[in-house]
Amino acid sequence: MKTPVLKKEIVKIFQKYGLSKDHASISADALINAELVGAYGHGLSRLKMYCDRISKKLINPKAKIKIKKISQSIAHLDANNSIGFVAADTAIKTAISNAKKTGIGLVAVKNSGHYGLSGYYAEQAVKKGLMVMVFTNAPPAVAPHGALKSLFGTNPICFGTPTGSKIPFILDTSISMINRGKIRVAAREGVKIPDGVALDKFGKPTTDPKKALEGVQLPIAGFRGSGLAWMVDILSGVLTGGNHAGRVK
Repeated sequence: MKTPVLKKEIVKIFQKYGLSKDHASISADALINAELVGAYGHGLSRLKMYCDRISKKLINPKAKIKIKKISQSIAHLDANNSIGFVAADTAIKTAISNAKKTGIGLVAVKNSGHYGLSGYYAEQAVKKGLMVMVFTNAPPAVAPHGALKSLFGTNPICFGTPTGSKIPFILDTSISMINRGKIRVAAREGVKIPDGVALDKFGKPTTDPKKALEGVQLPIAGFRGSGLAWMVDILSGVLTGGNHAGRVK
């Protein structure tokens, strides 16, 4: 299926669930981008998840996003439980606009949801000649180093910068050994996950994705990964006034 045809179908699906055409288009672009860059765990495999969350009123399809200007450089965005794609798109565009005016743009977002790939938004800033950092916390899935109970999300860290060539440098990585989307895909397809990335609910290593989803994921680099997850939780939850410390839903 060609990209324009695929986008048209995704937009129709999102509109059926109450999103405006503009918001459906923004969301479709993000999902298709994930497919094109090979991040299938954040692509079309999640379409049903977003639709289900709208049906369960976990996502507000008619959200009115409020942007509070803190200074010429800083803004605080209340996404009103918008679908994450739209909240993140609004946030990065606001940050880019502020950075173009003053040299730096900082935007904090609360009351948003899953927005797909952080690198997708970082790329928008890099194309404008800007360095960028993007963080988000997520529902508990990762146990702190040495623990058996999940506290942190997979809490991605993303950094991007222009380079001397047309190809930018963008790092978009989870603080967990494997992202949760890949585990969900593995569970759906009935295949194993690698050794050393997750524990079952009894704290034993597992390669069974279903048991991993019931248990905990492991952080990268032991206590260092735990520390990075905590840092992201503070930046994305405490600083923004959003949920944090295991209370992200």
